[in-house]
Amino acid sequence: MPSEKRARQRAGRVARLEALARQQKRRRRVRSAAIVVVIAAVVVGSVYLITRHTPTPPKKATSNSSPQGRLESIWSKAGCPTSPTARVNTQHYSSAPANTISPSATYTASVKTDVGTFVITLNQKQAPVAVNSFVFLAKAGYFNCNVFHRVIKTFVDQTGDPTATGAGGPGYQFTEQGPATASPQYPIGSVAMANSNNPATTDPNTNGSQWFVVTGTQGENLNPDYVLFGQVTSGMSVVQKINSDGASSTSSVGTPKVYHRILKITIKES
Repeated sequence: MPSEKRARQRAGRVARLEALARQQKRRRRVRSAAIVVVIAAVVVGSVYLITRHTPTPPKKATSNSSPQGRLESIWSKAGCPTSPTARVNTQHYSSAPANTISPSATYTASVKTDVGTFVITLNQKQAPVAVNSFVFLAKAGYFNCNVFHRVIKTFVDQTGDPTATGAGGPGYQFTEQGPATASPQYPIGSVAMANSNNPATTDPNTNGSQWFVVTGTQGENLNPDYVLFGQVTSGMSVVQKINSDGASSTSSVGTPKVYHRILKITIKES
């Protein structure tokens, strides 16, 4: 009997061990399956983060990406302020310059702008005072970096004010008469002095440094109250490019949609 009892006990222990082994095996399978699921979940989640991420918003456009910004970059390279309303010089003269031009010479002004160069042939026989003043100021660098502060489509491009306010001048004013020609008084491309009084007249002492180029029919038939001292003889397309960025109505103050700037004026005598 004892022998049979021990046999049954051994058989019971074996059965329990086999049952425990099976249980442990099942647990290992369950753990392995759980690990696989977790790993799969991590992989899937990683793919989701990579392929379904929120797109990076486009970079904010810099000033250089706009028409005005591209021009400001050109201004900066030329040594001009990047703000179109910044004052560019403080030159001030107590009186008009003494006459230094020759009545027999030909004077031209090459006006380099941020969109190209145009050339003005000056007419000192018709307007010797205006031409002498213009040549003097140009040689002094007075017009360098001036903006075209008043630009109106099919009318005029106006500049010559270093303060960019429309009220600036060289400190002196002079008197000279406008054209005595038949209509149109100011053919397209005419270059004339702007007057400081309103309504405009040619005297007394209404001319300083501001000048304009006629760009269209609205400017051709101005009253002969503006001193006509030159004509654009080359690069009129540059003048019109500046004009295309101007205001659309003569009733406005003429603030351009995009400012343009003179970079430099070079005077040539021949």
